[in-house]
Amino acid sequence: MKTNTRMLFQIALRNVERHRKRTLITAIVLTVGIAVYIMFQSMLAGMDRITIDAAIDYDNSSVSIRSKEYEAHAATQPLEYGLQDPKSIAASLPGILPAGSSWTMRTRFYAQVSNWIDETAALAVVVEPGADSGVFKTAGEVKEGSWGGAGEAVLGSDLANDLRVKVGDSIVISASLPDGTLNAIDLVVGGIADLPLSSLSQQAIYMTWRDAERLVGAPLPVTEIDIRLPAVAKLDSIIANADAVATKIEASDSGIAAVSIGKAMGDYLAMRNMKSKFAYILVVIVLLISSVGIFNTILMSMYSRIREIGVLAAYGLEPKQIQHLFSLEGIMIGVIGSVGGLILGAIFVWWLTAYGISFSGMFGNLDLGSLPKYLTLKGEWNAATFAQGFFFGVLVSWFASLMPARKASRIEVTEALRFV
Repeated sequence: MKTNTRMLFQIALRNVERHRKRTLITAIVLTVGIAVYIMFQSMLAGMDRITIDAAIDYDNSSVSIRSKEYEAHAATQPLEYGLQDPKSIAASLPGILPAGSSWTMRTRFYAQVSNWIDETAALAVVVEPGADSGVFKTAGEVKEGSWGGAGEAVLGSDLANDLRVKVGDSIVISASLPDGTLNAIDLVVGGIADLPLSSLSQQAIYMTWRDAERLVGAPLPVTEIDIRLPAVAKLDSIIANADAVATKIEASDSGIAAVSIGKAMGDYLAMRNMKSKFAYILVVIVLLISSVGIFNTILMSMYSRIREIGVLAAYGLEPKQIQHLFSLEGIMIGVIGSVGGLILGAIFVWWLTAYGISFSGMFGNLDLGSLPKYLTLKGEWNAATFAQGFFFGVLVSWFASLMPARKASRIEVTEALRFV
């Protein structure tokens, strides 16, 4: 019997339609599994995006230029290892950075802050209020008071709560100088910033350049030049662009270290890869469950159609063609389930990107590390995830159908025709 793929496809399609109930149940399992995989990957990508965005917006910037000595001792925020010629470095940036970039100078050092009764450790961040607002979003989080006044300090909200101070109260800031002496100044709480990063909200105190020089002496060293690169849509592009710019900056001056957001958040991004592997494990488990259903559906279909197999074989259908027929049925079930998974997954991702899941206030004062305190988890569209989901679904369905298909192709004509 001469036949072609088109005819086998038509027979397979008829058989899939004929066993609608079993096909539907199996396809639904596959649909749910692929949709969960797509949604999970979208949520992970969204979590990564808001984490990196928060780091860029409030702490690390896209690229931070530091001296190599400072970078080697960054954990202690040492004042003695500032940039040698920050103005010259800043003047060279327009020729290196892409159009639309902005930068600002900052100095960080550890200090002690007191409300005249209690004292706690703090991270002093010295800013140029105007330029800083073009790179960081800290100024926009000042909910009480104002940003960047002379003789005033802006405190993170958790730090202000710990010290029980409010706008207008007087505080004392003390710090150890590079020569080992201790100095202190008094400032007024000019503003309280409700910062999304717990580490900054609990420790950060922002002050102007002039006040910092009163505290640690003039001229105040610049410990970093922070750069914001133009926004791009994809997280991988954000990291790649920052890495490329950091490489160009270091190539232009061998005495400096340019720390990209990818390097600054290296530990978190390593965890990101582990989370992605977990997502693959999840989808493999779901697809394995689906494959059992597909295997069972094709196997039951084979047993219920032994007469039909015998008739087809009697008319000259070769064993390989019979095997191909049943494999096509498995692939069709996989396509139906996979398409359903893409549609359901797209609905989930649309809802996540449009509305998200808000966790604001759920964690209280719990330190979430790199995650923002007021977490609204949104998803991200990723065409590769949809393609992977569809490919996995069809591939698993094909594999699940191989054994029943092979068994069907081995049925002897005489044995099959006994059921006629």
